[in-house]
Amino acid sequence: MEAMPFKRHLSQTIKLSTPLIISQITVVAMTFVDTVMAGRLGSVTLAAVAVGSSLWATAILFVFGILMAIPPVISEMDGANKRHKIAPFFRQAMWLAFILGLFFTGAILVMDPLFALFNTQAEVIPEAEAYLHALAWGVMPLSFFVTFRYLADGLSVTKTTMYVSFLGLLLNIPLNYILMFGKLGLPQLGAQGCGYATAIVLWVQMIAYVIITHKHKVMGSLHIFSHLAKPDWNEIWRFFRLGFPVGMSMFAEVGFFSVITLLASSLDTDTVAAHQIALNFSSLLFMVPLGLSMGITIRVGNAVGRNNPIDIKNAGFYGVGMVLFTQLFSATITVLFASQIVGLYIDDAAVATIAVSLLFYAAVFQLSDGIQVASAGALRGIKDMNFIMFSNLFSFWLLGFAASWYLCFERGMGAEGLWIGIIVGLTAAAVLNTLRFKAKTQAKMVPPGS
Repeated sequence: MEAMPFKRHLSQTIKLSTPLIISQITVVAMTFVDTVMAGRLGSVTLAAVAVGSSLWATAILFVFGILMAIPPVISEMDGANKRHKIAPFFRQAMWLAFILGLFFTGAILVMDPLFALFNTQAEVIPEAEAYLHALAWGVMPLSFFVTFRYLADGLSVTKTTMYVSFLGLLLNIPLNYILMFGKLGLPQLGAQGCGYATAIVLWVQMIAYVIITHKHKVMGSLHIFSHLAKPDWNEIWRFFRLGFPVGMSMFAEVGFFSVITLLASSLDTDTVAAHQIALNFSSLLFMVPLGLSMGITIRVGNAVGRNNPIDIKNAGFYGVGMVLFTQLFSATITVLFASQIVGLYIDDAAVATIAVSLLFYAAVFQLSDGIQVASAGALRGIKDMNFIMFSNLFSFWLLGFAASWYLCFERGMGAEGLWIGIIVGLTAAAVLNTLRFKAKTQAKMVPPGS
């Protein structure tokens, strides 16, 4: 079977990934806006948004992970010319999104005791709880938004998500301004206002995606809304089982970062604020390799549908190489402009000094972070979901968390110790995921779901 040329692999991955990268940057730009605007209200509000969003992200990205099984399944159906199977599959995915939305709305509302469990500073807890409860209103629309987004991604209609993400960012800024700072006659809600603004944006984005899915030439041709299918519990369970390892892998990774933030919250308010600044900027940079990894998943999944083992391997490893290049660039930018970056967030000298030092650690982990997410994207393309789960659990929790705890508290290194532990976890995941994909593509054929 003829393999696709190198230049075509690159051009196709760039074409697919560029809108996804822009979409991801736009999503995190909302968090960037939240962080900057919270910083204008003081370090306590900034710390509240930091620890509250860490718990929100842990729960929500479990939903993202489970539903992330949608793109490789749909891209494989598309590559194998079995488009008639997409709509029935997707209708059951929507039922699963509804169930996940209900469950995690409740989960968000009962997370308050975790702040005390991790010894969060007392003055931060009330605002963090109010922020988290406001965000809970956005869980259900986010579940559906992600489901429609992954349908579009699986069909290689990636520009749609970019447009909807831009819409969210444009709404988020004025809503934050009005609700956080108390404009137009409304009370100043601080962190709680930030949470309500995000929830409103998510409802608007969900509605926009429903309309686009119905009207779009490619997605509309599937007739997703031609009828309301009854829940097929066997199909829903099968899909849940496929997505659960991805959800657990996302939970393991994001939960690791969230727990690190909660551990930082036991230090002092300035350190929490500095940690949030460094982590928020790192997350913004991470959207480039994350968007590329989504493109890699689609490209690998399509090659699996075409039953082309050479293209499966090349789509994965060429993608990893592209990510390595982008990460070298972002690490350089972080090191050279650390002070200027921190200045965008806050003008508190004490917080800024700590944040600048943490950004140097963030620059180091850019490389391993990019490689681990790119190779995980390749593994998702061949539906090797279980390995990603075990790799993340081992790397982030057995190695990364242990190193962070030991260096921060036992060796007294504080926030710097936490960040060295992050580097340990990311590096381990990068090595394991890359070696796994290499091993899986050594064979002549990679059976789907093997």
